Amino acid sequence: MCVVVIAGGPNKNIGNLLPIIKSAESIICADSGADSLMPYNIVPDTVWGDMDSISEETVSWLKSNEVSHKLFPVEKDMTDSELCLLSVPKEKEIIFVTSLVGRLDHVMSNMLLVMRLHEEGYHIKATDGMTWVYPLLGKASWRVSEELRKKENTCSLIPLGKGASGVSTVGMKYPLSDQNIVPGSSFTVSNEFDMTEKEHGFDMKDGTMLVIVTPKV
Repeated sequence: MCVVVIAGGPNKNIGNLLPIIKSAESIICADSGADSLMPYNIVPDTVWGDMDSISEETVSWLKSNEVSHKLFPVEKDMTDSELCLLSVPKEKEIIFVTSLVGRLDHVMSNMLLVMRLHEEGYHIKATDGMTWVYPLLGKASWRVSEELRKKENTCSLIPLGKGASGVSTVGMKYPLSDQNIVPGSSFTVSNEFDMTEKEHGFDMKDGTMLVIVTPKV
């Protein structure tokens, strides 16, 4: 079981995530993240934030369901999402549901936050219900789940920090063998799953990298 943390922001496909959300150990919403649950009548366990962007209708719905909330001032040093994520014990698996479109500063900040929390020992991955983001650090292996292993998806490696070294593919259309990848390179963008293979993913000897699985456009 996992803890689901839902941020605010546009274009989250909650419908695709209903099985995960309904089976979650707990659901924490950051402010207007609760807006995306109300149409499905899925009541979160708690809502954290300054409540500056949540709708009045959602506030009434939360009150009628006696949902606890933790109020923070609008002017603070962390975003509502970061406060929510830091409230989850490190041993728990976190699925961070967040917008991956819209304000670029919010998107970049949240992706770097995911990477930082992974470096600090949190078990976290991010999604908007369509795209999935997995942080890798140091010597690591990643294999795609059966649900995402489909020809309609593409898979990109985005190195961060000093990049990634010794990257090799498993079952991918465009192979890599002990490849070093530097940040800012488009060399590892838009790889595809070789559907004739049974296993798909990447091995990395060292580095910092985000694996992004997203529908082709």
